[in-house]
Amino acid sequence: MSLRSRLIVAFLALALVPLALLTLFAVDRLDRATRLWSAPPVEHALGSALEVSRVALTRMESSVRGQAESWAQALPDEPIDDARRAAVRAALPATALDFVQVYRERDGRWRREEALTAVGGTVDATPDLSDRIADALARSRVVRAREGALVGVWPDGPTRAVAAGYRVPAGFFTGIENVDVGAGFYRRFGVVAQVSRVWLLLLVVALALGLTVAAVLVATRLAAGMTRPLRELETAVGRVAAGDLEARVTPSGAREWVALGDRFNTMAGRLAEAREAMARAEREAAWREVARRLAHEFKNLLTPMALSMHRLRRRVDAVREEERAAVVESLGSIDRAVDQLNRLAEQFAQYARLPEPRPEPIDLADVVRSAASLAESETAHVETTDSGPLPVLGDALLLGRAIHNLVLNACEASPKDGVVEVRWGVMDGAAEVEVLDRGHGLVPEVRARLFEPYVSTKRRGSGLGLSLVRDIAHQHGGSVSLADRDGGGARAVLRLPLRTLEEDR
Repeated sequence: MSLRSRLIVAFLALALVPLALLTLFAVDRLDRATRLWSAPPVEHALGSALEVSRVALTRMESSVRGQAESWAQALPDEPIDDARRAAVRAALPATALDFVQVYRERDGRWRREEALTAVGGTVDATPDLSDRIADALARSRVVRAREGALVGVWPDGPTRAVAAGYRVPAGFFTGIENVDVGAGFYRRFGVVAQVSRVWLLLLVVALALGLTVAAVLVATRLAAGMTRPLRELETAVGRVAAGDLEARVTPSGAREWVALGDRFNTMAGRLAEAREAMARAEREAAWREVARRLAHEFKNLLTPMALSMHRLRRRVDAVREEERAAVVESLGSIDRAVDQLNRLAEQFAQYARLPEPRPEPIDLADVVRSAASLAESETAHVETTDSGPLPVLGDALLLGRAIHNLVLNACEASPKDGVVEVRWGVMDGAAEVEVLDRGHGLVPEVRARLFEPYVSTKRRGSGLGLSLVRDIAHQHGGSVSLADRDGGGARAVLRLPLRTLEEDR
């Protein structure tokens, strides 16, 4: 199983196991809750409460109607005197009534004429039913007063009515109605609960499935994000193993992946540099071998040529006088050509057998002055700018050869009567020698290969001068660079480490 698959399984396990437990718990709780809502004991209790309420209210209404009828017959039609009023108030507790009222109709409206309360009660505590007497007489002869009273009304003649009742809690009738409403709602909810139970279970299952799908997507994305850098690294390693040392990765993801990507890029870069260095070393070794063979072949050819030239010079006097000048001139041209070939053979020999330096404390300024004086040219003038001593540790012969080559190249690149400037000094803690000319500058086509052997822009050059300078600089722990000069021309810079007091000791 791949790492990505394992990560997906691990993420899903972490997400889905708690989700499954939560789903089971939710389904169980919902099932229990809906079953409790429709439990038979609850429905039976509500039905019993409703039945008891209805029976009790019916009995109470029947009782107050009977009491109202009895008191309608007992109370005289004429106004009640104080003695009779006191007797009625004393008799009310025995009948469980709280008050008796007498209403009389005048001008089409009922008005309360008398209100008698049980001993200890007050008239203000009894409701005034003037507006409800007519309706009560026409219907059930019972008034459910919202003020907190259940009253029976009985007619006593066409214009007189007696009301008898007792007080009840203020929300008594509302409570009975609520029991009725609650029982009806509970019965309806029982049906809805059964249907809702199924829908709730489906909803929980759908939610669980949705969360599962989301978990799969998130797990897949997380696993892909975590393994993508690894896959890119695997691909890059495969390319490197196949020989493509230019393979690189774009570090991304977690900090560890970024660090690993950076280290891989560094490693690949170092491998590419090592391969380039190895290839360069192999090329240089091959070039040195070619230079050695060329030097050997040149010397094998030049030796008999030199002997032949010597013999020809001894026989110049034997040539006829009119032809002697042409012969001498031709011999001079051949001598110059042989000298150039000797110098070329010597350059090849030097490059093929570059000696190991013999470092010793020297003043690089003296070496520069000597090399500049030897490089005087017929076409250019060399000017030196003395900036004081430059203490270095090096081989004066090799360093003089390197500086001489730089100055000679600058003279050959300069126009007729041009000036080659040679400067030296300390720059950024290192000894630095500058050689500046006002020639045509660097050729873009060979700019990147100037220090490679056999690379030259001169028709008669061997292409070994700058390569020798580079090798000598590297032997001394320094460097050499060549760049275009501001205003035209080229600027060559040789940098070497300064000699320290510890080295002197």
